[in-house]
Formats: sequence, C-alpha cells, structure tokens
Amino acid sequence: MQHHREMITGLGGLALFTQTWRPDGAPRGIVLLAHGVGEHSGRYEHVAAYLVERGYAVFALDHRGHGRSEGRRASVRRFDEYVVDLRLYFEHIRACEPEPPVFLYGHSMGSIIALRFALLYQSELAGLIITGTALHPHLPVPRALVPVLRLLARVAGAAKIVPAIELKGLSRDPAVITAYRTDPLVYHGRLRLGWSTEMYRAVTEVNRLLPALRLPCLVLHGADDPLTLPAGAGAVRARAGSTDLTVRVYPGLRHEIHNEPEHAQVLGDIAAWLDAHTAAPQGEGGCASLT
Repeated sequence: MQHHREMITGLGGLALFTQTWRPDGAPRGIVLLAHGVGEHSGRYEHVAAYLVERGYAVFALDHRGHGRSEGRRASVRRFDEYVVDLRLYFEHIRACEPEPPVFLYGHSMGSIIALRFALLYQSELAGLIITGTALHPHLPVPRALVPVLRLLARVAGAAKIVPAIELKGLSRDPAVITAYRTDPLVYHGRLRLGWSTEMYRAVTEVNRLLPALRLPCLVLHGADDPLTLPAGAGAVRARAGSTDLTVRVYPGLRHEIHNEPEHAQVLGDIAAWLDAHTAAPQGEGGCASLT
C-alpha cells in the first residue's frame, strides 16, 4: 500500500491537509472520504487499508478547522465552505486520476458535505456512500429555540455554547473511546454556535433536496446511534430520487459503525457494494507529483 500526504489550497487560501492510500497497481475505483465534525482523516486509516486491499484508492482531507488543516477549530462561516474545499480537492484528484470512477463517502457531518456535493455534481460521481448521516441529528436544545439561536449566531457565532459530543455514543469499544479522548488532533470542546446553526441550515436544505438525488447510493447507520438518529437513514430511503438505493441499519451499533466491534461486517458491506458498481481497473494511473 502506498501512502502520500500533501497540503493543498482551499477556499480563501487556507492550507488543507490531505492524504492518499492506494494500491501498487491501477485502482479499480477512487473513494473520496469526508470525515465528521471534530475529528480528522487519520481516524480512517483502517478503513482505507481495508479498501486498498480490495483494489481501491482512498483520498481524504482534513476539513478546514480540523486535524492538520488550517482554520479556527470546528468553525465555519458558511457550511458550503466545506463543499467548496471538497470540490477543489476533487479537481486536484481528477488532474492526477482522470479515469477511475469516483465514489464519495461521507460520515456524520461529512455525510451532509457529501450530500451537498453530490446534489451539485452527481454527474461526475459513480456513487455515494453515507454512514451515520446527520440528517436527523440529536438536538441538545429544544427545536423551538433554533430560530433564536440563529439570530444570536449573527453576533456571537464564535461562542462555544453547544454541548460537546458524548463520547459513549461513538462506539461500544472502550479502546475507540480512549483513542478518541487522547487524540491531540481531535477537537474535544463545545461546538461553536455559528457552526451549529450553519450545520442545521445545511441539514434542512439537504432534506428538502433529497428527491433530486439520483446517484447509486449506499446508506448505513447504527440502530443505537444516539448522536445522529437512524431516522436520517429512513429519510434517504423515503425521499431520495435514486433508483439504485441500498439502506441498512445495524442492530445494536452506535454512531461510528466503522469503529464498532462489528466493523469488519460494515467494511465488508461497503466493499461489496463498491465491487458491484465498478469494473476491473485499466491502465496504471497515478500522479507523480504526490509525495
């Protein structure tokens, strides 16, 4: 397996950290990964290794304000800044890898970024994978207060007043919780009000536009996810316009289904779906400038 790291330029000149895991030969497909809030792409190294063994190249970035990328931690002025950054990275990838089909894979907040991206550029994608989608997030405040919080965010968007993620909701594996808690690249504090209201705005917009989603789509969720409710997977099942739609909810699993004790089953389901939507690789591919 080859592993490359690189800094690219995102929206507004921000430096974004990216990394690639790829097989030694030509990949049968590309998986472009968008991680969740507060975390970073390095937490998906085992996911990438699993997919590389099956012939896929995995490209991932740390979103602005996350991991090794620049920007105020877990902060964004407009949610679509994430989407623009992802588009710039997508174009960078396509300059190096113009042929293999690209599948977009988003987890949690990353699923909303991926859905927003797919709704804009679905003709350029071969498929979409979303896990733990935040289409129905657990709200730490009454829904009736959301309009008030939006007004407050205009003057106090940087305020850290939204409760932090409850770690026990991530996984039933104590080692996963310990690794998350001690990871210096993970943001552990309260969420900023401005970020939270932008996230809610993006979720509302994606829910409204789901009927326009026509890509092949795989939706996976944990039935016991207390952070982003399984109703999000149900919303995609009920409203997405895709005629090639697979939805699976795993009994007993929490938010990070790829980090649960049953992660091998989850990753196997992802790989099997990818295999069913790709052909054998052709040519060599690759980008000599990546180091």
